Amino acid sequence: MAVRIGPRLAAFLGEVMPALIGTKRSDGSVQMNPVWFEYRDGRILLNGGENRAWLKHARKDGGRITILFVDPKNMWRYAQMQGRIVRTTTEGAGDHINKLSLRYLGRPYQRPTTDRLLIEIVPERVTGAGGGQPWDVEPA
Repeated sequence: MAVRIGPRLAAFLGEVMPALIGTKRSDGSVQMNPVWFEYRDGRILLNGGENRAWLKHARKDGGRITILFVDPKNMWRYAQMQGRIVRTTTEGAGDHINKLSLRYLGRPYQRPTTDRLLIEIVPERVTGAGGGQPWDVEPA
């Protein structure tokens, strides 16, 4: 079941920080990858290639994915989000990777923007804390 993100967590997710995604491999082990992300309209947007191992793992596991967001200045300010991939599209994916590159690096993406996927994730559970308080989430 999806959760609704409150204003405190939305502000945290609006900050520039890398995220770590975890997906389950077919042998049951977990694969972790750093990613750029964007929070928009209650969803997490990632960008990747069709052949990314983490995307293949998530698809085989019903779209399930875990994302860890950690404040680089205070590791005790973090959110762990479990969610589900609800949509992947090539439409707008090239523009999106450029937007992420500008956000994280301050310059346009330097590699080809073709064969990219825009990956949309709906949050289903959030744990962690910001400033010693649980995040403001509620059932959607």
